[in-house]
Amino acid sequence: MKMKTRVLSVLLAGIMAFSAAPQIADPVTTVAVAATKLAAPKGITATINDTSVKLKWNKVKGASGYRVYKYNAKTKKFEKYKNVSGTSCTVKKLTAGTTYRFKIAALVKSNGKLVEQTQSNGQAVTTKLSAPKNLKATVSGTSIKLTWSKVKGASGYRILIYDSVTKQYKTYKNISGNKFTFKNLPANTYKFKVAALIKKKSDIKEQMQSSAVSAKLTKGASTATGTAVSAKEHVCGYRYGTKKYAIKHDLAYMKKLSSDFVGWLTIKDTPIDIPVVQATDNRFYLTHDFYGAYDPTKVGTTFADYHVKVTAKQTPDNLVVYGHNIRTGVGLAKITNYYPMRYGSLNFYLTHPTISYESAYGGTSTYVVFAGMFVNTDKKHGSVFKYHTAHTFGNESTFYKYFENVFDRSVFYNPAVNIKYGDKFLTLSTCFYPFGADVDTRFVLFARQLRKGESAKINTSKAYVNKSPLYFTYWYKVNGGKWAGRKWSDSLMQGYAAWKKKNS
Repeated sequence: MKMKTRVLSVLLAGIMAFSAAPQIADPVTTVAVAATKLAAPKGITATINDTSVKLKWNKVKGASGYRVYKYNAKTKKFEKYKNVSGTSCTVKKLTAGTTYRFKIAALVKSNGKLVEQTQSNGQAVTTKLSAPKNLKATVSGTSIKLTWSKVKGASGYRILIYDSVTKQYKTYKNISGNKFTFKNLPANTYKFKVAALIKKKSDIKEQMQSSAVSAKLTKGASTATGTAVSAKEHVCGYRYGTKKYAIKHDLAYMKKLSSDFVGWLTIKDTPIDIPVVQATDNRFYLTHDFYGAYDPTKVGTTFADYHVKVTAKQTPDNLVVYGHNIRTGVGLAKITNYYPMRYGSLNFYLTHPTISYESAYGGTSTYVVFAGMFVNTDKKHGSVFKYHTAHTFGNESTFYKYFENVFDRSVFYNPAVNIKYGDKFLTLSTCFYPFGADVDTRFVLFARQLRKGESAKINTSKAYVNKSPLYFTYWYKVNGGKWAGRKWSDSLMQGYAAWKKKNS
């Protein structure tokens, strides 16, 4: 009897053990779910100031919040900075000019507690240098002297001047010291800011800007009155005192306003519907308006190269015209739209294949665009093509050698448009800084005058982008690759094949 009782007890224990097994399945399942963590936040960006950094990241699906970690250099560990509910966090009380590292992890709420998920990789951020302090502007005659306190760690300083046209502060000059004097300014009220700079190799980064300082000149240089600049510098035909008459598309009227007026340039449906002037050098109109008045914001006036004087009897074979690239579209800013690498297509050329130029001495010419190039001006960034020095072509060799260089560098071609020795040309040049203002570069557009009897309706159906134009050393350093060599067709220049064979 005792034996039966013992066997029965063993059987009952086994049954109970078997029956109890499902009861421990829940904890096992919970552990498996917890092991599958949410992914780390991606797309982390930082808006940087001198004493704070605002971090932002992409939302993680399923997250209840996020945890921001800040690296502690003393403990050599990432330590919790803050939990946040949204996808951004501003980290404050930082030291200027210092590198910090951050990590971010999504959080999931479970049983009333926040459970951390996968952490992101470390994100390094360097705070900006603080803004220069004690900026002062001292007026003396027609000059304004700026001084400010040095900023520790600065490689130099950027002087900014308020532009009343764009309503923004724009770069005037980068300097190494902590003082600068503006000389021979016209009477006006000026506003300035200064920012420290950090330079690493050829890369210059602007830091925090100072508070603005104002200075008023009650008696300025003679250009403020709208009268002519000293003949030693330049002779302007404007003689109407302080009043500035309206600029309008009327050649006879414009010629009366200034003897420097040589023509009117138009590219349809763009702000390029402007007068062209010519001085006795290529510097004056960089900083002076149409009336000859000095403009410290340097909007300037579109002008023709001075080397060949434009007159009723004389026009250069290649009329080179310069103009600033102003953010508002003033000057020749819109010719950069012809650069297909900027917008990813050739559409602007396809809809704007021609340019109109009216001479102040009579006659309107239509020019057809056939090439455009992006080039450097400083030999430290690579070999420099001096496109602006060709004003006349004395012989075929000079002509073909010059345009070989143009076609090598051109970013697009149109087989329907060719050029030949004896054609007249218009070259438009503007500053263009995709690498920053410290890498001095230009976008240059080339057009030839329509020949007698040639239609102004240009066939652009076969125009195409040059996938490997000849760039300069710095371009390849940044973007990689190398020039694939001369690929354009000899037919782009009439007579070129015969000339090349003869001179090979």
